[in-house]
Amino acid sequence: MGGNHSHHEHVHYHYHAQEKSTQIVVLISVFAMIMELTVGYTTHSITLIMDGWHMLSHVLVLLLAWGAYLYIRVRGKELTLSKQKRILALSGFASAIILMVVTCFMIYETLSQFKKPKVSVTIYSFVVAVFGLLINGLSAYVLHREEEKMDVNIYAAYLHVLSDVVLSCFALISLTVVYFMPVAAWIDSVLGLAGSLIIMRWGVGLIRKSFHDALS
Repeated sequence: MGGNHSHHEHVHYHYHAQEKSTQIVVLISVFAMIMELTVGYTTHSITLIMDGWHMLSHVLVLLLAWGAYLYIRVRGKELTLSKQKRILALSGFASAIILMVVTCFMIYETLSQFKKPKVSVTIYSFVVAVFGLLINGLSAYVLHREEEKMDVNIYAAYLHVLSDVVLSCFALISLTVVYFMPVAAWIDSVLGLAGSLIIMRWGVGLIRKSFHDALS
């Protein structure tokens, strides 16, 4: 009996630590999102715009993850461990759906810019792209520092952040190429589409995993 109580307390401590991690990343991400969207629309950089909108999606996902941990912390004594895990799995599943919806929007934005790409490369776009990469990298580290303890809820949030790391890298590559070869502005849309397809594949895997965990 005492062993079960100790295990229950350990699980709650783990969930509390994950909740703190999501709080930190939410605050960081909101600031980065505003910067990326502002500069992205100013410079017409599709990869920066996509990164900014995707940042919004993972802010929403992190808030969802935070809410799941908060609910478990408040109602923890009334929930069995299996019910707690199911709540986290459902949160992860909802996160996966958000990821897929936002990715579809990103693909639409990319295709709409494909025929007439117009990327204005400025020092501000470079600074924001680098800033976004650093912020996303830091966020990924905060969420992933205890990989062996990751549940599907925090894993879903981590995938959203990791997706932004990919998009930030593509944005930097795109801006660099266009800066030296303006005629190659099409690379922005190509990388945007490539990033979308990578994230789409991750989203499908997350849907399968979270759905399986919710039913188990």
